[in-house]
Amino acid sequence: MFVFFHVGEDIAQPTAMVQSIRQHNPNATIVQVTDDQTPAVPSVSRVFVSHGNRQFLMQWRTNAFAELGLSEPAMYMDTDMIVRHPIDPAALLEDVVAMTRRDFNREAMFNPRQRGQDYFEYAGLKLDKVYPYVGCCTITADWGVWADLAEMYNVLPDKFRVWYGDQEVLREYAKRVAVQPLPEAHYACLPEYLPRHPDPAIVHYKGARKALMPSAAALA
Repeated sequence: MFVFFHVGEDIAQPTAMVQSIRQHNPNATIVQVTDDQTPAVPSVSRVFVSHGNRQFLMQWRTNAFAELGLSEPAMYMDTDMIVRHPIDPAALLEDVVAMTRRDFNREAMFNPRQRGQDYFEYAGLKLDKVYPYVGCCTITADWGVWADLAEMYNVLPDKFRVWYGDQEVLREYAKRVAVQPLPEAHYACLPEYLPRHPDPAIVHYKGARKALMPSAAALA
């Protein structure tokens, strides 16, 4: 079971991601979580419609995953990822939640000015101290984890609804429950680290790296 959230007319990126899942997991159930204006991505198993504020996409995504209400293990993924191996989320999961543990740039200093917001409370801290878990790939046993995360999100200051709120709630949730770490180098490897980690299960083309992400046609 794989789940992703995408809203917007341009579905090229999630189409490539879904195709990569299908290549290695042909019998997978893939759920697209979206709004009622976004086209269905080819080859998804079903579409789940949610309603939210596009200015606060990450909070909407968290709420929507809770609304989806899955009662079985699933991997929840960003759409800028390409799967390169068979993956069985249920077999991987050993507890209620597995989070992607940051491997790259742990010692980098956190930039407190992001997207017009001031995260002054983290000035002078290293990235791994501020956000040890990244929100691009998470496996949960059921919807209850997302309900807990959504509740935590609701009490965050508004600036975290714009950016970083998903990593805020993951970090704090990891203080409450036992978390199974998914190494970023294997489940969300950045393309520039492929020479060092040549055979990851998933490559993550985040940020400016999206230009490097293979298209659906290239994967065909």
